[in-house]
Amino acid sequence: MRRPGRGAGLALARWLPPALVLLAALAGWEAAARLGWLPLTVARPSAVLRLLAAEYAGLLAELAPTLFAAAWGYLLALAVALALGSLAYLYKSLEGTVLTVGAVFNSIPIIAIAPALIIWLGLSLSTRVAITAVVCFFPLLIAFVQGLNTRRATAAELFTVLAATPLQRFRLLALPGALPYLFMGMKITAPFALLGALVGEWTGAESGLGVVMLNAMFGLQVDRLWATVLLACVVSTAAYAYVCLLERLALPADLREGEAV
Repeated sequence: MRRPGRGAGLALARWLPPALVLLAALAGWEAAARLGWLPLTVARPSAVLRLLAAEYAGLLAELAPTLFAAAWGYLLALAVALALGSLAYLYKSLEGTVLTVGAVFNSIPIIAIAPALIIWLGLSLSTRVAITAVVCFFPLLIAFVQGLNTRRATAAELFTVLAATPLQRFRLLALPGALPYLFMGMKITAPFALLGALVGEWTGAESGLGVVMLNAMFGLQVDRLWATVLLACVVSTAAYAYVCLLERLALPADLREGEAV
């Protein structure tokens, strides 16, 4: 039986060293900036935090459309990856085609495909959602397909003896076994979703955190630029943590700590 407080102690031991390293790095950064050892384009952490405290309402308002595009693009990529991955499993002749198309999309730099999407969809929310979906799609597809093709020998033999149909094998054997791999892909791509939304805003948008970044960069507003970068990092970390929480709620511990981890 686990002793009371042991879980909290293990969590503290896990997170304390990285936290101390981060605090030490920030303290060194602050000291170096105050001593004039860093270029003027590198803001002091204290100045960035003061700006965040003073303008948090405006920055959060600009963050809202970015999060909206990131969330919808992520969900679109997840839905397409699940659909194509399922087809590739059920119809093996399609697997090579699906993976090849995904690899081709993944090999195109997003900054190169963004102008084509703008010409096609215009400067709209749909463009930013599409860019986000393209960024997130391939890692999700690869993780899901790999999970579906991970066979458990004993269970597979049992399904063969019971003369299970391909659909039953998919629903009862392959899909549950693929969930740990899928969640791994979801954790990897959760921060990518925000990146895709920012790239979409950089290519053309009226509002959003990416627009604030561009305006701050061209206006030489160093503190505001670093504040938006810090806010983007916090949101990306929160997205990763949210997917980790979903994984913990959806999967038993033996699957979270199994082969896919």
